[in-house]
Amino acid sequence: MIPVVIDASAGVELITDTARGRALRKLLPADAVAWTPETFYLEVGAVLRRWDLNAILTPEQTSQALAQLAAWPLRVAQVRSLFTDAWRHRHNLTFADATYVALAEHLGAELLTDDHKLANTPTLPIRTLRLSINP
Repeated sequence: MIPVVIDASAGVELITDTARGRALRKLLPADAVAWTPETFYLEVGAVLRRWDLNAILTPEQTSQALAQLAAWPLRVAQVRSLFTDAWRHRHNLTFADATYVALAEHLGAELLTDDHKLANTPTLPIRTLRLSINP
């Protein structure tokens, strides 16, 4: 079993089953165990709300995505336990992004992301799984 931290940028693509989401899913090892910090749900929910309000998703697609999110068997880490290590990255990363990186560091895991700014951060101490901008 290989731990992989999934950030919100990848998570929203996965649960909405976009073309990028399907391509991201192929990057996951067959025996991946998905981890995320608890703030993941807030971040994904915010994107789903924006996509719903801007008619990027139909109401049915939004409902399906919310059901997928609720049913996804993620292992969830409390942000409080990541706070100190996330804070070390404050000069290069947003605090939210730093929690994903800190969790990956704690687990010795890779980070699945579709956030190119995050993935291209100089001196990132973890390996990222990501797509090119136009896969």
